[in-house]
Amino acid sequence: MPSSSPSVIVIGAGIIGAAAALALQSAGAQVRVVDAGGETATDASFGWINASFHHDAAHYRLRAEGIAAWRRLSAQMSLPLTWQGTLCWEETGAAFDAQREALQALGYAVQEVDRTEFSRLEPHIATPPARALHFTTEAAADSPHVARSLLAEAVKRGAQHLRGFRVEGFEQSADRITGLRTPVGTLHADHVLIAAGTGSEALMQMAGTPMPMLHRPALVVRTRPVRPVLAHILVSEFGELRQLADGSLLMPAAVNHQADASENVPDDPQATAAQVLTRLSSLLPDLALDWAELTLAHRPVPQDGLPVIGAVREGLYVATMHSGITLAAVAGEMVAQEMLRGVSNTTAALLEPYRPARL
Repeated sequence: MPSSSPSVIVIGAGIIGAAAALALQSAGAQVRVVDAGGETATDASFGWINASFHHDAAHYRLRAEGIAAWRRLSAQMSLPLTWQGTLCWEETGAAFDAQREALQALGYAVQEVDRTEFSRLEPHIATPPARALHFTTEAAADSPHVARSLLAEAVKRGAQHLRGFRVEGFEQSADRITGLRTPVGTLHADHVLIAAGTGSEALMQMAGTPMPMLHRPALVVRTRPVRPVLAHILVSEFGELRQLADGSLLMPAAVNHQADASENVPDDPQATAAQVLTRLSSLLPDLALDWAELTLAHRPVPQDGLPVIGAVREGLYVATMHSGITLAAVAGEMVAQEMLRGVSNTTAALLEPYRPARL
């Protein structure tokens, strides 16, 4: 790597950090990824890539660009993504119509299907809804494997991975961040990116730039493998559901997982898993279901529920968001552009509502 290449330290090896590391390395930076080696929110993610869930029109545009960015990245490398689309019937009546019309007005790829068409698309669902929305461009990610693939590709292109290194503080010269301190020494760099998920709050505080975050734990149930029964991601009044490549079914415990605002999870994990199986059985009564894994995830959600991405101070940038799975690829592109070349018209238009200064 030429000595003129800008050096960047990426803190965090979840899907945001991995995507940013790959984009930065590919754009000519000399990247080192520093992570403490623990579990990440990525490891327990439901993995739904979508723009059908959004807070407002600006958030929709960012998430839609997130889907497009995954398409661009998938054209460059093989990734464990499944472009299977979503069938959604969590709303009924006027609320269903309003959801469809709002998405159509935004230009989203959405089709209404009736019971007959739904049964053709998902013949194993016992009680098909009278109508559902078909989001044809949505995808599912094997989230931990995607993150590992992105990081491995970054390393293949010249990045370095420092695993098990805890950040103890930041180095600075005048007002510029110039590196970080670890238990085994100081690492210097031209730029530092904080992409540490729920750990970003403490790191930002350490850097003297507070970024308050919400406490948003979640439980996700994975069943033992069953025969192939689902072709789409399903979003219903029973919750969000998809089938993994190994045949297991994945369902968050919260019915509306994307918008769940609970600060605590139920205090009886066994009972929670049993309730999820009951919901699953109502959709797929012909299957003998048993759960194999119950995962507690801590989702990285900034205080106002929206992404935080942008320069914090000289030499320091942050990228923290939920849903990181939907936004990882576009976040990587935007981070590389702004950290190495500056704000562009494109990044300014997409990211203006999500700058860290608002918090």
